[in-house]
Amino acid sequence: MAKVFSDSMVIQRGQPFNLWGTAGAGEDIKVVFNGRSYSAQANGQGRWLVTLPEQSVSTGQTIEIHASNSLALSDVAFGDVFLAGGQSNMEYKLDQVISRFPEEKTLDHYPDVRHLDVGRHYDFSGPQSDINGGQWAKAGKDTIGRFSAVGWFFARDLSERVGVPIGVISSNVGATPIESWMSLEALQAFPEAQALAYKLSNETSRMALRAEYAQQRKSWLRKNPNQKLPWAIKHSTSLDFKPTGFFNAMIAPLQPMKFAGVIWYQGEGNTEDPKGYSDKFRGLIGLWREYFAQPKLPFMFVQLANFQKPDMQPAESRWAELRAQQAEVFSTVDYTSMALAIDVGERHDIHPKDKKTVGERLALGARHWVYGEPGVDYVSPMVSDARASGARGVINFDYIGEGLTVRGDRLSGFAIAGEDEEYVWAKASLQDNEVTVWSDSVKEPKHVRYAWATNPEGANLYSVSGLPAVPFSVEIERY
Repeated sequence: MAKVFSDSMVIQRGQPFNLWGTAGAGEDIKVVFNGRSYSAQANGQGRWLVTLPEQSVSTGQTIEIHASNSLALSDVAFGDVFLAGGQSNMEYKLDQVISRFPEEKTLDHYPDVRHLDVGRHYDFSGPQSDINGGQWAKAGKDTIGRFSAVGWFFARDLSERVGVPIGVISSNVGATPIESWMSLEALQAFPEAQALAYKLSNETSRMALRAEYAQQRKSWLRKNPNQKLPWAIKHSTSLDFKPTGFFNAMIAPLQPMKFAGVIWYQGEGNTEDPKGYSDKFRGLIGLWREYFAQPKLPFMFVQLANFQKPDMQPAESRWAELRAQQAEVFSTVDYTSMALAIDVGERHDIHPKDKKTVGERLALGARHWVYGEPGVDYVSPMVSDARASGARGVINFDYIGEGLTVRGDRLSGFAIAGEDEEYVWAKASLQDNEVTVWSDSVKEPKHVRYAWATNPEGANLYSVSGLPAVPFSVEIERY
């Protein structure tokens, strides 16, 4: 069978499901499940696929597969399966943050959460038929340390609320740009990335590029004989992170599966050039939905966390630009949610340890889109408009739920500017869910920003339900 199948796995309930694998060309395959038999025949390439009817929630199931040899999957559960994609903050294991959450390994009872870590592998020759490896594991004190930390907290929250087995397929690689997770066809709107992908799909060109990268590394080391090769050079001269590689090897092989939704934590790998990220992200979401034949597949994603030292004065920020691109995707793509992390990051660590808050905020989106929970407040407050009132700006927000609140003694995180776009920190006040901003040095404010920084530490506008307001940069309208 395909390597995604193993004992203790979770299969998506409520939809017909596929089993597939390889056998001898033309070989007859028989699947036995719940007292019924289902048959197929391997094609000329030795590949087979059997579709079984949809199932309701259950555990402890056995599925037998018979051909020239026989095998069985035991302790199979039918529940909800989520695909966890992205880069290192999704990849980060619970063991790597356990010092923050030691109680996770001492629970009296572990919910029925099961996890599969797709083996890291890339391939540029085209979509692959199987993953590199992996093994399903059930949650327990001896296993959860190897789970994606975000995936664990997300799944644990949902499992305890809805009472069904939750499976997380963790398919992510640290430092990857979004292009790594897109297909050759999906890159059509991005000629430079697609041209590189075409080049990499040819083995001769790939070997030449590998030699070129090796020469670049040697050249740098000759000029800097007493230093470690810097991460930026390693990253730019590695084939791993180039377009299509991880999609072909770690997403495409999952195509016959069905999912309850996707959780996605990525973006740091594109902060050097955030322009166009929203178009790529929209393309990726569309690609995955098309690939899995689920046009309304819920997509819950994380907006970048705060990182590095806070700015002493308002400044431009590529991280802030990328957050704005992520917010644009949420505003324009249906069946999505955006979990903010600007208040749980760490200035000295790009891998903040508070994965619990992130996982539970992602779960809010699933509670809305997947489970249809009424009244769940899953959207952070977002700016709707900013208007001038004399020398002040007045800002209104959408998605405020039961209202807005300030965490702390005074509202902070705002900056304003006149026509010259020279931003200064602004004073701000909240009244009747409107924010008023002003500065004595800006007589006619024209622009206002909130939490617009790589590290917007101190930005403290929240919804009453505890969700931080979304960073923004908008023009103040004069009527």
